[in-house]
Amino acid sequence: MRHATHLGLSLAALLAFTFSTSAQVDPPDQIEVDVRVDSGLVWPGAAGRSVVFSTVVSVPEVSWLRLRFDEAKLGASPARGEPTVLRITSLRDAGVQTLNATHLGQWQNTSAYFNGSALLLQIIADAGAGASRILITGAWAGPSEPTGARTICGPNDDRVLSDDPRVGRSYPTGCTAWIINDWNRCFLTAGHCIGDSFQIIEFNVPLSNGNGGINHPSPEDQYAVDELSIQTNYGQGVGDDWAYFGCFANTETGLTPYEAQGEYFVLAMPPPVEGQSIRITGCGTTEPPVPNEWNKVQKTHVGPFVTSNNTTVEYETDTTGGNSGSPVILEETGEAIGIHTHGGCTEVSGQNSGTGANHPGLQYALEHPQGVCIPNLPLAFSFPDGLPESIDPAGDSIRVVVAGDNGGEPAPGTGLLYYDSGEGFITVEMVEVADNVYDAVFPPLDCPSGVDYYFSAETTDGDVIFDPFNAPIDWYDVFVAVEIDYIFADDFETDTGWYVVNSPELTDGAWERGVPAGGGDRGDPPYDADGSGQCYVTDNADDNSDVDGGSTTLYSPLMDASDGGAMISYYRWYSNSTGSDPENDIFEVDVTDNDGQDWVSLEVVGPSGPEVNGGWYHKEFRVADVPGIVNSDLFRIRFTASDLGDGSVVEAGVDGVILRVLRCEQEQIPGDIDGDGDVDTADLLALLAAWGPCPDCPEDINGDGVVNTTDLLTLLANWGP
Repeated sequence: MRHATHLGLSLAALLAFTFSTSAQVDPPDQIEVDVRVDSGLVWPGAAGRSVVFSTVVSVPEVSWLRLRFDEAKLGASPARGEPTVLRITSLRDAGVQTLNATHLGQWQNTSAYFNGSALLLQIIADAGAGASRILITGAWAGPSEPTGARTICGPNDDRVLSDDPRVGRSYPTGCTAWIINDWNRCFLTAGHCIGDSFQIIEFNVPLSNGNGGINHPSPEDQYAVDELSIQTNYGQGVGDDWAYFGCFANTETGLTPYEAQGEYFVLAMPPPVEGQSIRITGCGTTEPPVPNEWNKVQKTHVGPFVTSNNTTVEYETDTTGGNSGSPVILEETGEAIGIHTHGGCTEVSGQNSGTGANHPGLQYALEHPQGVCIPNLPLAFSFPDGLPESIDPAGDSIRVVVAGDNGGEPAPGTGLLYYDSGEGFITVEMVEVADNVYDAVFPPLDCPSGVDYYFSAETTDGDVIFDPFNAPIDWYDVFVAVEIDYIFADDFETDTGWYVVNSPELTDGAWERGVPAGGGDRGDPPYDADGSGQCYVTDNADDNSDVDGGSTTLYSPLMDASDGGAMISYYRWYSNSTGSDPENDIFEVDVTDNDGQDWVSLEVVGPSGPEVNGGWYHKEFRVADVPGIVNSDLFRIRFTASDLGDGSVVEAGVDGVILRVLRCEQEQIPGDIDGDGDVDTADLLALLAAWGPCPDCPEDINGDGVVNTTDLLTLLANWGP
């Protein structure tokens, strides 16, 4: 089992702003152009590696081109051959991009940006490769002119050119993005920059033309965004606007952005102290008297910090359209304390603003990376016997093997176990039974109960690596029990008798069972919790989906929780942190021991705190420990999501509901004379050997003082495990 929690800050409602703010994107003025290329099916020659197709794409009077492929089939390479590739070359500056089949998927069947109006396209393949075809019916082209909102603090634009290697340009969205100090050196930007056109990050951006029309860096400085890595709230207003993502390695150099650029920002929590300064570095637009050549290239300015309220940071630092997503840098330390998102400065008043790095949703995303942001660690932990569902109360162990990975090497004798049985994590050395092979030994523990745990080991370079990698934010958990009986387990793949009751005032958002359909863009879960596919969610629809005007309650079937060791567990998702007036509502979980005549609160989530920003949370309770509840076969659980406050976007989910009994003694099976859990030949032979009078012996199954036919028939009736 795996248990995740979230370390965050409790947040109050955002302060109202008396000045106008605007998101600071600057989408490019690009045009769709008609480009017609069809290679047809082409095959390589009989020997060697060769160009099997070549053509020039030319679009007069444009300053740059980016191709999109209606079909891009690259033939499979022969055994031990090189991949078939599509090579694109700018005839203006000789910029080159070489794409194989994997790269085409990463770039979503598009090319990099190329300066100039003419491109050379070539398909290159080994002899014996399969057929290839390139079909193009359109492309995007420049130039782009300066646009975007002016949010200069004071009468003059005081920004100057800069060359911070950590800061890139998001194109064609017209935003800024920057490299951070997470495991894989991924990126942050503004949430409102994320959309279908959020595809490419450019570094080392050259100056623009004299009319402000942009130029692109060479393809070796352009990186495709990994869609699977993106986590964002898509921008919900000032102080609530963030995105976390990663990029694939470059097609030409094979380097990641960090490997090529060599530096990253360290994140720090706001607020700064009074009197400190804020630097904003990004790829904003320009207006006179700033030179047109500076349009949408990297510029920077330092201004005074104004204030920090909850997850909002404010400053009088110059920005323009295109600065959305820029790092908010504390000048005194060089650390990034937030993401610039909105302009509000005028010549006489106001301030620009961003989302602080302390935003709970952003923190949760950083703690749970996806796609290419999942770390490539130098050590790998494996468990030859698997991770157990339960451990023996008398003491137990888990076999752990630590191996080198991604160029790392484990240091023998450095393995540690961390376990928490309710009083905080305790660290113990694991027992090394061979080089880098350990037994993680748990001491005797109370039963029934649960224990959280994780592991660590060191590399030969002295780096400490954890498993799970982000422990102690994440950890494993295990029950302390001799055996576990499952009374009820529902992954919601079938209808097991749940039902929904809505309040009369509810206008939208009732509980529905299905595969989450909303995509996660309004605080709803983008996927289920247990991986089965389906779960219960409120208003399971794309786009404008949430609970409105009242309450919706999901009721479980009747369950038998009469055993004193019964445990109820579930995954829940809750978000009320979006909208114009967030964090007004609560999510309630109640239980009953008399089939609904009386209900007792199990937990209340919200209205504020770290668990109201979405994310699946796993919860487990011992039924007998719930005040006001007794063990009963008339047990039910219910989940209520409500929209009773003003303006909240309320989304909720439930998955993986389980009622189980933790047993602290092995249940004796009639006929299992030797107590090994099986009724088998050994038990039969023991019974026959004791045939006849045998008071107080285990072979006397019915306890009548005689081992006879009655005992034999009982043993045979229970034959097997």
